[in-house]
Amino acid sequence: MNENNISIIIPAAGVGRRMKSYGPKPLIKVGNSTIIKNQINLLRTYVDSSTIVLVCGFKAERLMNETPDFILKVENELYDQTNVVRSIGMGLRASANCLGAMVVYGDLVFNSEAIKHISFQKSSVVIAERGMGDEEVGCIIGEDNNLTHLMYDLAPKWGQIAFFTGLELQLLKNLCWDEKNNTKFGFEIINNIIDKGGSFNCIQNDKIQIIDIDSSKDIQRAREILL
Repeated sequence: MNENNISIIIPAAGVGRRMKSYGPKPLIKVGNSTIIKNQINLLRTYVDSSTIVLVCGFKAERLMNETPDFILKVENELYDQTNVVRSIGMGLRASANCLGAMVVYGDLVFNSEAIKHISFQKSSVVIAERGMGDEEVGCIIGEDNNLTHLMYDLAPKWGQIAFFTGLELQLLKNLCWDEKNNTKFGFEIINNIIDKGGSFNCIQNDKIQIIDIDSSKDIQRAREILL
């Protein structure tokens, strides 16, 4: 597999209740740029030839207008009735022929260490030992460094970045394209994939920094990552 066979799906349809007054969270300015432009710059640096699919919802027109023209943009018009799984499914529909799909949540600020160690040969999840809040989903990691389960109230945290290929990609498509899963969270789908025989390597090191922007305090913390 090479980068031409990979799609990067950025689900960014949610409202973000605590940050609603800022507009779409991906357009929040952190440092000298916006969250989404910082993401795209890093992704293009390390996965240059991939196709980037941005899934919009809340104030979709504004988000589409203020992001680069070279990425694909689709709209989850049911963003207020569904969850991130529907957005991921729509991104997969737009890149149905890919051999690998990287999912990067649209409200993350991260450094290069969070993505540059991802191997395109096997499915994986990025583990964040620094930056993610206590309320985020955590990981149970087996002795073989494979993910066993995702659930709340655990450490370390899942960094909301994952790569899918092979069996895991096919299961992701099957689950995300099933209407009954439209209101599920992404971590629930990853757990479903593991239950069906899928496997995810855990990418972790103490240099990885990822912050999920949920409050104005997170914006200040995120600036420090980009310095």
